[in-house]
Amino acid sequence: MSPTPRRRDVIRRDKNRRGDTHPVLTPEQDKEQRGDSPPGSIGGSKRPDGDLTPGWTPDGAGEIARQLHGELLDLGKERRPHREDVYPYLLIRAYSPGDRGARPAWPPRPSWESPDIALIDAAYTGPFDPSRLVVSPTAGRRYRVFVRIWNLGLLPAVGVHVRAWFVNPGFFGGNPSNPAYQPVLIGGAMVNLEDRTRPGATAVVELDRTWDIPLTLTGHECLMASVSCPLDPWSGVLDANHDRHVGQRNLQILAGTANAMPIIGTLGALVTKAGTLEITHGMGAVTALVRGVMGTTKTEAGTAARLRPPAAKAVTLGVAAGTGRHLATMFATDRGWLVADSARVWKAALEFGLVKPSRMPSARHPFAKPGMTRRFIEKLGPDLYEQVGVVLVTDADQALIQGLQEIWGLREGSAGALAEALTGGVAGAGVQSKGRAAHLLRFAHHDPEVDETGGYSLVVIG
Repeated sequence: MSPTPRRRDVIRRDKNRRGDTHPVLTPEQDKEQRGDSPPGSIGGSKRPDGDLTPGWTPDGAGEIARQLHGELLDLGKERRPHREDVYPYLLIRAYSPGDRGARPAWPPRPSWESPDIALIDAAYTGPFDPSRLVVSPTAGRRYRVFVRIWNLGLLPAVGVHVRAWFVNPGFFGGNPSNPAYQPVLIGGAMVNLEDRTRPGATAVVELDRTWDIPLTLTGHECLMASVSCPLDPWSGVLDANHDRHVGQRNLQILAGTANAMPIIGTLGALVTKAGTLEITHGMGAVTALVRGVMGTTKTEAGTAARLRPPAAKAVTLGVAAGTGRHLATMFATDRGWLVADSARVWKAALEFGLVKPSRMPSARHPFAKPGMTRRFIEKLGPDLYEQVGVVLVTDADQALIQGLQEIWGLREGSAGALAEALTGGVAGAGVQSKGRAAHLLRFAHHDPEVDETGGYSLVVIG
């Protein structure tokens, strides 16, 4: 079946439409973004559970596929089109706003803050409702799982397979070969998506099974989802940073008296002997994140619309770098775990002439590049460890907790106390009375020995 003249005109207009910025890829770039042995991949060669039975096709898919095949042949006679113009271009966003599928995302954009994975308590049986989104799931509860998927291509996507898994809380995605990050299948669903010129190019899909969280889990688990279809298949590697077919939600939102130390300790325990953990403040990026995850849900902290990022001058810890602030660094030394304060590291670097004093914009600050704080600390040498932070001879989980308590002056472990420490002990500093301050803390870990990089985000509200 050949496309009608009207459809050809739509395709041509869409190609030239102002503001259409989804990437035009070379064959090599396309292969990389589809996840075929991507650089820095943390997934194993073994596919996670959830594949369809070989040879299975959805009802009616054969006839639709034959029609689309005819359109492809007709387009090919006119010209040699770009791959993304005649194939579906599936996407689960890694972040919001602005994600159009270009990978890798990190750095500088975190790949673990997907707004497209959502939970609703299973006690509610109605249609998807943004006012009922669950921000912080609880062990022992049952949740309906929804995944928002996108088709940015000019060809409809037929037989789209959506799946989701949960993974132990941590920095990375689901690696079937690593017991610490073993993905556990929640469920799946099959749908069709229209091309990007039509409203049906995106859909919120509910999985066929609920997520029943055992009491043995924490509720802080990471959620991962994949999308795939025959004309735009997913490789099978759960790596959201290198594959647009995968979405990852490593996120916890805590407010008021909620204890933030358990999740911080969990993350500390996962810092490897060769790895480096860096903590940064996302500043204004918190607005899009909480609105994408919370929707219009009313929580202890109010609605997302009432949450505001702190004023730039309100956050007194760390150093302005990039679009946020660099707060702290943790890594293993021959003396113990070092938890270093970024402001002290920068002060020492200036004092000992490692950098020339200048009025450099924050976007060009050395600390905006991951790994640079450790380089500066190692240049300063072991004799200055205590000057830039604290060295602790204990387990990694306790080292991170105790280290942050000392360098930040935390009086106790609640989300509210952590928010106050970030603003010099002033609750809600820099925020108008109509809103509450929300602080986005990003914990990014890199292990050069296995070339693994990932992160977890924590939003604390005073």
